[in-house]
Amino acid sequence: MIHVIEKPNKTIIQLEPNRSATWDQTRTAILSLSAFMLLIGVGWLVAGVWMILPFVFLDILVFSYFFYRVCEETYRRQFIVIEPKTVSFRTGIHQLGSVKRFQRPCYLLLHKRKSPSHLPGYSLADDLEVQRIGGFLNETDLKDMREALLRFGLLEINQEWWKSKTTVNRLDY
Repeated sequence: MIHVIEKPNKTIIQLEPNRSATWDQTRTAILSLSAFMLLIGVGWLVAGVWMILPFVFLDILVFSYFFYRVCEETYRRQFIVIEPKTVSFRTGIHQLGSVKRFQRPCYLLLHKRKSPSHLPGYSLADDLEVQRIGGFLNETDLKDMREALLRFGLLEINQEWWKSKTTVNRLDY
């Protein structure tokens, strides 16, 4: 999701991934599926096949870990603050990290992928630094992010400017 907040002499663009489930919903899914798997493991234990139970616990552990990690990544946020002389970038999940500042002119680098069916990647760059942005966004949100950054004064540069355009624009069909 893209949120644009315009203030005098400052524009804040907030990037967030689309979230299909909150942490409470994910926790409920983890607990209910873990209880179901544990019920099956106890059933096998009662039937006399006790060797199944350690694998059930391992399955619950791995399943819960990956559910938690995926849910945690959906809370990642990126902030791009566009000011007249600088562009600032911060990212984080629970807390925002340190500020990375880009001097004007600041560029929006377009990274083409090897396959035309893959979404392009974007980076903020000035003459000294490069920072990837929006890697977790879907196709529509990437388009909105690009339009917002161009509207507020960033210059778009194709990273492979010397190659001819032969890729298919996914948004036109």
